[in-house]
Amino acid sequence: MSVNKHTKQHAKPIDLGLLQMQILWLLSKKPMHGYLLMKNLDELKKTKITQGTLYPALQRLEQMKLIKSKKKERTIVYHVTDLGKKAMMDSCRDFCRTFSGIIHDFVCNKCTE
Repeated sequence: MSVNKHTKQHAKPIDLGLLQMQILWLLSKKPMHGYLLMKNLDELKKTKITQGTLYPALQRLEQMKLIKSKKKERTIVYHVTDLGKKAMMDSCRDFCRTFSGIIHDFVCNKCTE
């Protein structure tokens, strides 16, 4: 079955990994360069994020048009696009829906211990 290029197709939801969702969330707060992103992710995740992990994720997000990069002096600054903001909100909503029971049980059980 051939698909007519002029036929409007429904956009599929974007399936983001946790790291990609965290990158979009941080960039939605303010544009930043890779080193600052790495530093913020280290604090958020309580683990070391390497360049070998971060930059492929940034490249993938840029290919998906969820972020844009702009060279500013000697650094590259990343910012989230409108499509990226929507993808982040959708992913956060799905994440909350998926893990709400686990989070609720964990938090409520901690409160009663």
